[in-house]
Amino acid sequence: TQRPLPVTGPRVIDYATNGRTDFLDVYLGAKCRFFIGCTSGVFAVSQIFRRPLVLTNYSLLISANTYGPNVLIIPKKLWSRKEQRFLSFRETLQSQVGDFLHTEQFELCGIEHIENTPEEITAVALEMEERLNETWQTTEEDEELQRRFWSLYKPGEFNRRPASRIGAEFLRRNRELLGE
Repeated sequence: TQRPLPVTGPRVIDYATNGRTDFLDVYLGAKCRFFIGCTSGVFAVSQIFRRPLVLTNYSLLISANTYGPNVLIIPKKLWSRKEQRFLSFRETLQSQVGDFLHTEQFELCGIEHIENTPEEITAVALEMEERLNETWQTTEEDEELQRRFWSLYKPGEFNRRPASRIGAEFLRRNRELLGE
């Protein structure tokens, strides 16, 4: 919302800078084909109305949204300045980092959030569209990557039986973050 979108066609509406209202926030969230965005709060409207969700730039993996099959998540990657590498998902979930809520906490530990790229966001949005159209073709590799990711949560934890999924392309390109 810092700058208006450059208009690229007659069907493009820059809702954030043109015509936004509280009523439309709720209406659009309730009627959308699927919501795509981060967990900044407005996603809850679509969640309440059981609309499919694509949650990007997810930073609090310890409490990943696992409630439904129509939820795709792509997390932020965490870069350790000290070690000059990305933290694995296992490291994040098994350390104090997994519980951090504030940017200052990450900064004190020398950890930087890396925002999802436009390509990562595009890939997960297209995956959701194909899933809703029932044209998505999963592979055994994708299923194995999902199993490996969700196995990182301890039995009995909040996320013990996930119905949600991590974006397939995100996991394929970041399999090293699954660690061993």
